Amino acid sequence: MLKMIIVLLLLGLINPLLSVIILTGQQECTCKPALEFYANNLVSAKIAGQGYAGVAEIGDISFSNLNPASFDIKNDAQLYYEYGMKNNTTFYSDINAEGNEVTSYRAAVAAAFAYKFTDHVRAGLIYSTKSSYNINLGEMVNTHNGEILETFQLTEKRYIRSVNLPISYVLEKFRFGVGLNLDIYHSEVKNVYPLLNGTWNDYCGELAFLMFRPKFGAIYTPLQNFSLGISMLIPAEKKLTTDCIFFSLEHNTNKFPLEMQVGTKFSSSKIPLSVLVDFSHKHYSDMPEYTDSNNFHLGLEYAPMKKLHLRTGIFTNFDYRNTDYTFTDGAGNEYDFWQESDTFVDRKYLSFGLTYFWKRTEINLAVVDSSLLTDSEVKQTYAKLGFTIQLAHPE
Repeated sequence: MLKMIIVLLLLGLINPLLSVIILTGQQECTCKPALEFYANNLVSAKIAGQGYAGVAEIGDISFSNLNPASFDIKNDAQLYYEYGMKNNTTFYSDINAEGNEVTSYRAAVAAAFAYKFTDHVRAGLIYSTKSSYNINLGEMVNTHNGEILETFQLTEKRYIRSVNLPISYVLEKFRFGVGLNLDIYHSEVKNVYPLLNGTWNDYCGELAFLMFRPKFGAIYTPLQNFSLGISMLIPAEKKLTTDCIFFSLEHNTNKFPLEMQVGTKFSSSKIPLSVLVDFSHKHYSDMPEYTDSNNFHLGLEYAPMKKLHLRTGIFTNFDYRNTDYTFTDGAGNEYDFWQESDTFVDRKYLSFGLTYFWKRTEINLAVVDSSLLTDSEVKQTYAKLGFTIQLAHPE
């Protein structure tokens, strides 16, 4: 069991575990991107269905999650609701026999309202559960003469809810947007730390804080069937404290890095087909155990009839760990920070989606899956259902 704890520690999942004695001065681990490839809930059923590409596309209020300049309102106002699910899976089964089960935690829900103030200005308010996970880290036991005296179940939970006020301004061929985004973080860690007599004592830590991180975006449409888009999430830093029952864990300042996306959309003038290509960059290298995350998104949208639009796409999520990073213990011994595991691989996702138009309501469906294009025991599947309702003032 001690070996399992050491492995988990090296994986960077439970940095707070020994913070009182060994890891004083580390950043808080649940705010790091180690599990972000699973935690991300891919908000927006439309975008998810087309390879999560759309930074240069004009869509409903859910598109403001990707680019605050991209959302539009057909009539006077708009309502949006979305519900999403993702599968349970198991991490690190190649490191320990049982693996660490991950179960879905707080389903991906989004709800929004948007209003067109003038022909140039529109604004909205969107709430979403944009990131979540719940991981079982196994067990620790206290023994005496071979007898189990006490068992500790180790778990870690995290979710990030977002309240975002996107504002978009339209000026001929240009669209500018700002998303006044407030992230609500919450994490819970149930773990143990060593006592001097060689046994373990449990602790339960809870972290909750708010972070304001605005996002800026723009779209330029030089031609009727061609557009370019860019969005940027401002980096931030915050010193965090995990509150436990009898003590608090003081962490180093956590870094929340710059995120940038650029993309283009081209629509054919002969057939009802659109092609979207995006590139996303997350500056994770500000944290020494990670490298920058650079990924590609390709989406297709085809409208076989006015009331039905079909979508498909692919996107990547490359391994962003810095596998050359090492750390040194108190005795001067150097160790690799990351253990080799099939849990971390270069992932490729395939997506399908559709929109059906009924009066002023759009019904959006999407499925995203990694199992067909990625050779990994960690399978990921998302299913999403969304509704967009256009509202108009009575004439």
